[in-house]
Amino acid sequence: MIRGLVVSVVMLGLLFGTYACGENVPPKGSHDEVKPAPIVSTSSNQSSSVAVTAPPPATTSSQSSSAASVSAAAPSDYSLDVAMNDANAIYIFNPTDITVKKGETVTLNLTSENEFHSFTVDSLGIDVEVDAGTTEEITFTFSEAGTFDLICIPHESLGMIGKIIVQ
Repeated sequence: MIRGLVVSVVMLGLLFGTYACGENVPPKGSHDEVKPAPIVSTSSNQSSSVAVTAPPPATTSSQSSSAASVSAAAPSDYSLDVAMNDANAIYIFNPTDITVKKGETVTLNLTSENEFHSFTVDSLGIDVEVDAGTTEEITFTFSEAGTFDLICIPHESLGMIGKIIVQ
């Protein structure tokens, strides 16, 4: 009797486990879930442009504010190349720390080495995906001073982290 009950419970557990894990799992290589609403991307295999607007939490991206903002037509103060390195299983941003001045508009050229990476700064509303061997470009105005955590979502646990310091 107890043996039959245990077998039934195990079978139900397997059935529910199979059902729960089988249907809504994105295919390997799918990264759709890490794209937040503030990022507007026109992606291509090589260089593309992403307009980023990071308003304060109480506003929407279409409202005017003194928060960081970007316009495709806005000229940047300068351009910075950021390598997303992954050779020999060493995952790093190069440079690891990026220092800018408050109010500067910077174009970041994000180049992924051999794997898919993300350039994610949650507190600034930046989340750019870069496919292996490609470059994505974003132009961003840093209007808030502070130190902001930079991560690569798929490789954060492997040490692919950095800082954006806005002085």
